[in-house]
Formats: sequence, structure tokens, C-alpha cells
Amino acid sequence: MSWTVAEAQRALGEVACELLFLVDLLEAVHRGLPRPADMADREEGRKPYDVATDVLATIECVLEDELRPAIESLRKSAQATDAELEADFQERQRQWRLWNRDPEGGGEPGKARRK
Repeated sequence: MSWTVAEAQRALGEVACELLFLVDLLEAVHRGLPRPADMADREEGRKPYDVATDVLATIECVLEDELRPAIESLRKSAQATDAELEADFQERQRQWRLWNRDPEGGGEPGKARRK
């Protein structure tokens, strides 16, 4: 199957919505699972993890490190326009040129910064 860019962007938006449903489900599981009384000791390595601590920690990590960033990336790409991407590129180029000027002042644009 061949996709147009617009179709791909719509699909990314739909996937982001589906992932949001999974986030809601994982948050409900996290809220509904009782925290072990000694969870802090387990998280700080004073005691081994038990299954409840492992499940809670896994949900927290998956939400924060993987699902929420993935949703943000998918949404951003689903809404991207060529004009916005060009403007972002131009701004990154401008920042790169400023960063790479001679730190002694009076240097040439593009000259590598000394360390």
C-alpha cells in the first residue's frame, strides 16, 4: 500500500489517540494497585523488589520514558507543516552559527568554538 503524507499524518494522529487510551488504562492500573508499605525501601535498594513494586515501577517508567514521549512525537509529526519545519531548521542553523562563533569576540561566523 502506498501512503500520501496527509494519510500518514492522519494515521500518526490516530496512533497517538490509541496510545492515549493505553496511558489511561495503565494509569488506572497504577492507581488501583496497592503500594507496598515498604516500597521506598525496595526502590532505594534496601530490600529486593516484590511483584507489586516491579509492576508499579514498570508502569511509571513506560508512561514517562516511552508512551508520553511517543505520543508527543506522533502528535507533533501529525501536525507538522513544511513551513514550520523550515522555520525550525532556520532557527537551528542560526543557533548553530551563534554557538560556533569565536568566544574571544570578533571571530568569524562558523569558526569552531575553542575549548
